[in-house]
Amino acid sequence: MRIIDLNKTREIGSQCMYLEAGSFKILLDCGMSPREEGYKALPNFSPIDGKAIDIIIISHCHLDHIGSLPFFMKNQQQARILTSPGSHIIMPRILENSVTIMAMQREERGIKEYPLYSVSDIKNLDQHILPMSHAKTRTLQKGGDEINITFFSAGHVIGASSVLIEHKHRTLFFSGDVLFRNQKTLKGAMWPKKKVDVAISETTRGNHGHRKNFSYQSEIDSLVSRIKNTIEGGGSALVPAFALGRMQEILKILHGARAQNKLPKNVPIFCSGLGLGLVDDFDIASKSLRCIDFRSAILRDLKVKSFRNAKFDKLRQPTQPSIFVLSSGMLVENTPSYTTAANLVGDAKNSILFVGYCDPSTPGGELLAQEKHSLFNFKALRLSCKIEANIEHFDLSGHADREDLIEYIFGLNPRTIILTHGEVESRDWFFDSIIDQRPKTVILDPEPGVWYDV
Repeated sequence: MRIIDLNKTREIGSQCMYLEAGSFKILLDCGMSPREEGYKALPNFSPIDGKAIDIIIISHCHLDHIGSLPFFMKNQQQARILTSPGSHIIMPRILENSVTIMAMQREERGIKEYPLYSVSDIKNLDQHILPMSHAKTRTLQKGGDEINITFFSAGHVIGASSVLIEHKHRTLFFSGDVLFRNQKTLKGAMWPKKKVDVAISETTRGNHGHRKNFSYQSEIDSLVSRIKNTIEGGGSALVPAFALGRMQEILKILHGARAQNKLPKNVPIFCSGLGLGLVDDFDIASKSLRCIDFRSAILRDLKVKSFRNAKFDKLRQPTQPSIFVLSSGMLVENTPSYTTAANLVGDAKNSILFVGYCDPSTPGGELLAQEKHSLFNFKALRLSCKIEANIEHFDLSGHADREDLIEYIFGLNPRTIILTHGEVESRDWFFDSIIDQRPKTVILDPEPGVWYDV
């Protein structure tokens, strides 16, 4: 086997690796960078120009893993796309929303190449998809060559999968994005107990160690308590959340809190577009996939209002204390959470409560890094506000802690470990820890665009 990382940097970006196993040519994810725009957001496909891809494996449906798939498939009509049934359900909605956003950015920012693909390109994907049920091996053939591929539940978000690839006497395991503990909406990862030759591991939380006495439930309790205190103090709470996964998890948490009388029942809850649309897909998936626990009735029980219909103008306080669960989770410019944060940040009664990973270079990451009472620049709004609101981060990440992840990776007993999907500090922690604990293991933190035999 040989492999090359097509992401342009050693960072969380356009996740995409190319693997050759015998005669099979395989892509592991086909993402788009959240940090870049236009063609710069795509993986570097030039090292595989002219190659006819046989298989594209999609681990899950966050855009940094699927965002460039319709673009790439325009010239790869022979390729088969392998993904889980859960991802198959939600993929079209995620990608169609991406087309809408790109069209808006073309108008607002003058990005001429946007949108990079069309709705018809997305619909074309369906005829190429081979749904992969978890823990059931599929054998694919090419001439006289044969490869076995098995998907396993990865937790993280609906449909997320880790993937075992077996070719002749060689085995490779691709973690994708993974979470081992159960969430309110989704069961944790279930990995095989099997020795592999090569393990490709995400490293997202390499710079987040275990916290003493930490538990997921205690973090939920702290979040609910902060929201309750904010509302009772006459303020509003903003929870920036990724549309896929985090928003549904937060809604389930709020639903449970209200049922236990931990939150006032008359406080309005607002959510933004894509996350609301995905609720229907979660409902469909939960009826056929036992690992998912979410019903669209939660919206009715909570009396959730669409943010678009809320009487809430730019740079005005809400007319009454409210809860806002809005995308994006990182306060990306010109999103509902970004504008709402600009409204709320200047009043000490309000709270902005982050519940997932925030890239340090995004407005969310920058806001978390700044001191209270300092000026924060909302560049897209041409507005500077003094930070008076309560800004907190709650560890409800959909990614495994580094100690848990490395323990599971070691359980596969690979002779080679390849690091991916993490910032420099995170990769460094994994590299040093593996060297320290398993000095005979070959570790690769691949240079983008460089071929490696594995």
